[in-house]
Amino acid sequence: MSGVEDFAYGKSAAMGQIFSLAEFEGNIKLKWVELGKKMRLYSVNSNKKFFSGYGLSDKIGMRDAFDKWTEKKPDLSSLPEVDSGKGVSPTSDICDAYALCEFLRMELKLRAGLVQLHELSKEQISCFNVITKEHPQGLLVAPFITK
Repeated sequence: MSGVEDFAYGKSAAMGQIFSLAEFEGNIKLKWVELGKKMRLYSVNSNKKFFSGYGLSDKIGMRDAFDKWTEKKPDLSSLPEVDSGKGVSPTSDICDAYALCEFLRMELKLRAGLVQLHELSKEQISCFNVITKEHPQGLLVAPFITK
């Protein structure tokens, strides 16, 4: 099972980078589905809101949330420090990926009844209840993407 960021590509990125990244990510998603693995797409804003409490968190905000997170996490002390809102690789990427894993892990805990929705912060609850045109069901009732 995998949690994947369902993001739109910013206007500021170079067009070649946008298409290379989209092709790469598309191939990974396709392979995952071909292997019969379940997948959940989380919006960038939901991932940020779940993890940091703010859907428009910049890279410093995500790093700060990572530092405060109480679950077991990787040691990033030997990696470059995130000191700007634009972040720095690979540190910012690891923080974002870790947030996705925690989002998926919480969804699985909720589905298994190990945690109750009311135990989460109001920001986290809203991430599981959000309904959009693209996603007309809340996450906890929506099926995972499968073959």
